Amino acid sequence: MVHAPAKEAAAAAIPLLTPYKMGQLELSHRVVLAPLTRCRSYGNVPQPHAAVYYSQRATRGGLLIAEATDISPTAQGYPETPGIYTQQQIEAWKPIVDAVHRKGALFFLQIWHVGRVSTTDFQPNGQAPISSTDKQITPDDSGMVYSKPRRLRTDEIPHIVDDFRRAARNAIEAGFDGVEIHGAHGYLLEQFMKDSSNDRTDEYGGSLENRCRFAVEVIDAVVAEVGAHRVGIRLSPFVDFMDCFDSNPVALGSYMVQQLNKHQGFLYCHMVEPRMAIVEGRRKITHGLLPFRKQFNGTFIAAGGYDLEEGNKVVADGYADLVAYGRLFLANPDLPRRFELDAPLNKYDRSTFYTQDPVVGYTDYPFLEEIDEERIKLGVVNMVQAKAAAAAIQLLAPYKMGRFELSHRVVLAPLTRCRSYGHVPQPHAALYYSQRATNGGLLISEATGVSATGEGYPEIPGVWTRQQVEAWKPIVDTVHRKGALFFCQLAHVGRASTNGNYIYCW
Repeated sequence: MVHAPAKEAAAAAIPLLTPYKMGQLELSHRVVLAPLTRCRSYGNVPQPHAAVYYSQRATRGGLLIAEATDISPTAQGYPETPGIYTQQQIEAWKPIVDAVHRKGALFFLQIWHVGRVSTTDFQPNGQAPISSTDKQITPDDSGMVYSKPRRLRTDEIPHIVDDFRRAARNAIEAGFDGVEIHGAHGYLLEQFMKDSSNDRTDEYGGSLENRCRFAVEVIDAVVAEVGAHRVGIRLSPFVDFMDCFDSNPVALGSYMVQQLNKHQGFLYCHMVEPRMAIVEGRRKITHGLLPFRKQFNGTFIAAGGYDLEEGNKVVADGYADLVAYGRLFLANPDLPRRFELDAPLNKYDRSTFYTQDPVVGYTDYPFLEEIDEERIKLGVVNMVQAKAAAAAIQLLAPYKMGRFELSHRVVLAPLTRCRSYGHVPQPHAALYYSQRATNGGLLISEATGVSATGEGYPEIPGVWTRQQVEAWKPIVDTVHRKGALFFCQLAHVGRASTNGNYIYCW
């Protein structure tokens, strides 16, 4: 048993786990979920499995920044990215935001437009992507070829600014605590800001002030719409990505910070470190953001390859107020807890970063088990004693059921849950069952319809169509990866139904 004062003292010794006030918002720690594109919003509509993914990573007083979200139909550059420009998308975000808020966390939405980092396949009516320029991105080693863009006319730019403004308003309607403007990584705003990709001769090209004009207009419009206290921005002046780099990144970053400071109470500036250097044979963060941190009046978030040691150092030194973690948080949903215990981290699987699977590489990264926490805190676990204690409890004694070896005799009974929309098992069922799965345990699934006439309750799963069979597979797979056995209860309700299919007999 760890007493609260001792726990708080231990956390205080870890700079990343100290509380922080960001504007009007109270944070309990400084470990931020970075915005990460995950490509799992089918039809550009946020899905229920996103509620699982984000709530897994939510902690009381923590800050999450959602994946980059399209502001309009022309903003898309990757498959199955979410949007925030239709009412359907707004409504789909609401239960996801609510799931995060129920965990006590704060949730910001990153709003973006990819510009020329797209293809005609993603664009309405197969049109060319829009950009500051008509120069095409040079194909890379991956074989990806982006379509030749169309240079935005001067009179079109205010319409894109307005798309950002509406997206911010829609995000607040969906329940988000604020928005982060994506002004980094070679996407549309950076295509205007950086001199490698801006060859314009109008008021949006040429001088540094002109190149930044579009981004500044977006910032002004978003702040006017939702308030400076709800707005942050991500910038990457040093990054060379998608043929987007600048000849004077320090001047660019400094100018943009000066524009942010013009808005009293502008919430945060989220900046990406320069490319890592190799020092004594290991990758090392160069800490090139200090000039901007000194200039900016609000909360400063640093990102770019941080681990626990580096994160603690920059917070302790006052280099950054908060540190954003991407890949480590993706693979470790309980990352703040692991940092607190100095526990080992799950390794991320890069091959599943951008796949469309609603479970694998998304919601199936394991949490620390309670026994692991105790082992870390105490330094030792007597496994012989633990097994002897379990054997003294008859329910926890092993059992051989036919050819199956069970490690205990506690079985999950079949429970109707009415959450399989359109009678198709949903990704959230994978989380539900895997939460209850143990190595050598037995689970029996909810009653599952054997035919279209077999249903008597709303949204029960079926197993009579190929779509249903395929939908069950990742759910079963997540249970099996926990080492459990999984049986499906087959059901036909008979007369316990109505002409409208449903009868409620509780």
